[in-house]
Amino acid sequence: MSRADVVEAILAADRVTAICHENPDADTLGSALALCMAVEKLGKQGEVVAADPVPPSLVELPGALAVRTRPQLEPDLAVVLDGPLSRTGSVVTEAAEWLVRARIVNVDHHVSNDGAGAVASWIDADAAATCEMMALLIPDLGVELDVPIATLLTAGIVQDTHTFSHPNATPRTLRVGADLVAAGAPLAAIHRSIYADKPFGTLALWGRIMAGMDQRRDGRLVYAAMTNAMLAETGTEAVASEGFIDLLATTKVADITVLLKEVDATHTRASVRTSARADAVAITGAFGGGGHARAAGCSIDAPLDEATTLLLAECERELDRADARGR
Repeated sequence: MSRADVVEAILAADRVTAICHENPDADTLGSALALCMAVEKLGKQGEVVAADPVPPSLVELPGALAVRTRPQLEPDLAVVLDGPLSRTGSVVTEAAEWLVRARIVNVDHHVSNDGAGAVASWIDADAAATCEMMALLIPDLGVELDVPIATLLTAGIVQDTHTFSHPNATPRTLRVGADLVAAGAPLAAIHRSIYADKPFGTLALWGRIMAGMDQRRDGRLVYAAMTNAMLAETGTEAVASEGFIDLLATTKVADITVLLKEVDATHTRASVRTSARADAVAITGAFGGGGHARAAGCSIDAPLDEATTLLLAECERELDRADARGR
């Protein structure tokens, strides 16, 4: 399936529900909100759905305050953005009956997504962000990239490329970014909102996480954990940890960096970043997760301590595989 198939499905719909993945970041939110604005410009009804709250760093994005936790429009077209339907958290279970009656479309840039279950899908692993893809798709709908839409799409690209500094930023990514800035996206302000403007509580939380960081394999594996006790001590929500893994990944000799997040007594989430020597998808895939070779995530049905043991063992196996490959 292709971009044209997705465009055709959107143009044929009267109502479009854009669905974000769980723990929404700027890429899933930016692409969903931009699509909602685009279809409303076409005279259609639109809504954006995310199971989890919008992170504090993103609440000022255009339209962010209107994000719903469950679909409210009558089922028509559901566009799942920046991940498969299985990554939409409680939406996939609590809105199961609604989803059965909707036509599902999937737009994503994760190599681990096969687009299964969608009537139309566009998966482009060469794209640095789903927002990069949406910047190409929205004009195909006959909608101009105005300032609000350009701002939303730039936010997703900024987060997924660390403002064009990651290796996933291709010449096409830069051209798309330039077009969005030309359309009025405030690049410097977006970068600061996502990467620089941190509330005191967030920095306090990061300090506690950093204080507990550790390493294995002479620093090739670096890891840290966030507990619910840390959240209580700093008066923050789990979304305040967003971005910490990128700081951890700046460790000079690390091939694998891991942040584990306690959800409750029996569930743990993990984010993994790797150098070119290791594959993040190979690690998280062992637990049903996915993403990119350099950045991936997963959920583990185990308490934090047990999940840490299981995940670090898989990380060490990936280091062994990397050494065997001669990387």
